[in-house]
Amino acid sequence: MKTILTYDSKIQQGVILLFVLTLLIAVLSEKEFLAFAIIIEFFLIAIVQYTLNIIKFFNKNYVRTDSRKVYMFLSTYVVIGFFTWIFACVFYIKGLKDIFEILVFTWLILSPVLILQSLCISFFDAKNKEVISENINN
Repeated sequence: MKTILTYDSKIQQGVILLFVLTLLIAVLSEKEFLAFAIIIEFFLIAIVQYTLNIIKFFNKNYVRTDSRKVYMFLSTYVVIGFFTWIFACVFYIKGLKDIFEILVFTWLILSPVLILQSLCISFFDAKNKEVISENINN
C-alpha cells in the first residue's frame, strides 16, 4: 500500500497521459473503434483517482485539506449518482432514470475538474512527503 501511495502522482500522470494520447490518436486517425478505448480509459482514470483518494482520505497520515474534502464530496456524488443511474437502467425505473439522465450533464462538467483536482492533491502530497513520512514513522 505504501508503494502505491508513494507513486500516486506518477500513476495518475501515466493514466491521464494514456487517455490524452488515445484521444489524440482517435482524433487524428478518425477511427471509431477508439471511442470504446477512450471510454474505458476515462473510467480507468476515475477508478484510479477515486480509489487513491479514498485511501488517503481515511489514512491518518495524510492531511485532510479542504481540497481533499471537496474532492471526496463531489466525486462521491458522481460515483453514487452513476451507480444509481445504472441501477435505474438495469431495473427499468423510468422516473429515476430520467432524473439521473439530467444529472449526467453535471457529471460531464465535474469530471475534468475532479481529474485536475485529484492530480493537484497528489502533487501536494508528493511535495509534503517529509511530513507524511514523519507521521508514518511516529
